[in-house]
Amino acid sequence: MSQAGTPKLLWLDLRGSERSSTLLGLFCERFQIDFLDPHNPEVSLLEQPVMAICFDFDYPDMHGLTLMRELYQRYQLPEIMMTEQHSEALMVWALRARVWEILLKPMQRSTAEFQLDSLQATLTSAQAHREELQHVSTMLRLPEESRFHAASAEQNAVHPALSYMQLHLGEKMSEELLAKFCNLRPLQFSRLFKKAYGVTFQELLQQLRMQEASYLLANPDRQILDVALSVGYRDHSYFCRVFKKYMGVTPKTYQEQQVNRSEKEQQAAIAHRLTAVANLAGPPELGAREGKSG
Repeated sequence: MSQAGTPKLLWLDLRGSERSSTLLGLFCERFQIDFLDPHNPEVSLLEQPVMAICFDFDYPDMHGLTLMRELYQRYQLPEIMMTEQHSEALMVWALRARVWEILLKPMQRSTAEFQLDSLQATLTSAQAHREELQHVSTMLRLPEESRFHAASAEQNAVHPALSYMQLHLGEKMSEELLAKFCNLRPLQFSRLFKKAYGVTFQELLQQLRMQEASYLLANPDRQILDVALSVGYRDHSYFCRVFKKYMGVTPKTYQEQQVNRSEKEQQAAIAHRLTAVANLAGPPELGAREGKSG
């Protein structure tokens, strides 16, 4: 449980399903958390300084993103966004909307603890030097797929193909089609792509599809067949074989593992809330204690 004097954060749960991934339990260990009603997110900032507002999403919708803008304009507080949607488009939106920090879920516990420890240190320091919060956090991470950025002549030449792949993972695509986007001949495109990324476009496409599938399967409400179709696999059994090759487990097992982890995090969050409520009641009155002892 967080100690008195630790940074205070406001928390908005905007997940579509309570079974989806959350970092609430880990946040509760490091910060004082006040929960806001998503339908009426009003708060008085005069009682105790608040360091930031946390928005816990699974997959953000227009209402949630609009609410983020409105609350930033209203309170001018740094905003921390947690989401299971890993996309370059969302990252660009967040930067333009002056989101201070983004945490991409689901993540391994060790990774989450490392990032939250750094976040706690930054916000603790900022309680005395709030100007430290005027700039986007240095912890801001780009999605995994955006690591494939143009940095060489070869990457510059084939980058339009990579952008197309990221946006159309569920569609059929051929080397000839991608070569056209780059104004290259298929053989020339194939050679440059392999030189730029160390793998063929088919190999990288499969990696991107498996990565996206793992993000989608973290949502326990998603059907495995729907996930397979979303990332371009019409054959359910073939999708399961490819997924197991990359992830080491079948899609069903992977999804069950994510559900179990999410349930443990929820149990920790519930235990924290119950403890907080018990603490609010305070110690028994002296007279009551004496009466019982007598």
